Amino acid sequence: MVLFAIDGEEATAVDWRIIGEAGFFNGCRVITTMQSKGLWIVDFARHMVRLATQAASLNLKDVPRSERIKFEIESMIHKLKTPDMCRIRVLVFKDNSGLQHHMISVAPEDGLSIQQRQDTGAKLQLISDKAWPRGAQIKTGMLGVRGVQLERAREAGFDDVLWSNGDGEIAETCWGNVFLIGRTGDLVEIATPPEASGIVAGITRLRVIELLHSAKIPVTERLISHDEIPGFDEGFLTSSVSGLIPVTQISKHRLHTLRSHAVFQHVARLYKTWLSVGLANETDDGPEQSEQTSVSKARRDQLC
Repeated sequence: MVLFAIDGEEATAVDWRIIGEAGFFNGCRVITTMQSKGLWIVDFARHMVRLATQAASLNLKDVPRSERIKFEIESMIHKLKTPDMCRIRVLVFKDNSGLQHHMISVAPEDGLSIQQRQDTGAKLQLISDKAWPRGAQIKTGMLGVRGVQLERAREAGFDDVLWSNGDGEIAETCWGNVFLIGRTGDLVEIATPPEASGIVAGITRLRVIELLHSAKIPVTERLISHDEIPGFDEGFLTSSVSGLIPVTQISKHRLHTLRSHAVFQHVARLYKTWLSVGLANETDDGPEQSEQTSVSKARRDQLC
């Protein structure tokens, strides 16, 4: 069962599709996708900051306050009887008449299927897109013509497409950011493409970078040529819903990310530990989250 709401009012999947697509075609649409564990919404404050910032860049003004969005999401989670995990989408857009709206969808997520992806890893097909734009990108949630390439990749036995831009620089996959891990002797490099390569700077990507810095593990945001792929031993994807997904293959190049002593296993443990602490405290351990946490608890008391 999936719940939909438009401007705080209950809606249907048809409403979401028809009204939401209007925002894509007129170029005024921004979306963020989150995961909840119980009533805790992972990195909620950061998602809302990015949503508001990207909306402002499209001249979408008067984005609802975070408190309102969170209250609506929690109400929908309660209607679903508080599943262990949910996938949440928040969309802000203008319709064809120029009116601005916000839409929310909340759907129970199958934790077992996510665990299976984390256990088996992902195979990526490397495809170059000469029209790929450079610079930081806005998250719209619409693949457009890239969806056709994704379907072809899946038919060929891959799980996702790893895109490179017109300059041959690795960018991102259809549904997440990528980190690549290489070794030179005893030295280990963890690298991820920068915004300049044309990526949507994901919230989980940023969280992983911060966790690595806190653990004194070097991580580099740098331009990565597709010619460098054979030099990497491991790789993983970051996604707000799926977390960290190991990459086992990029086109014909096989990676060893699933080895028990792989560097990725340590990175995954760092992220899982952070999630466990956040779930226990219902906070994302950031200064921007403290106010949101107190508001959430007050709202929850009203709901219970």
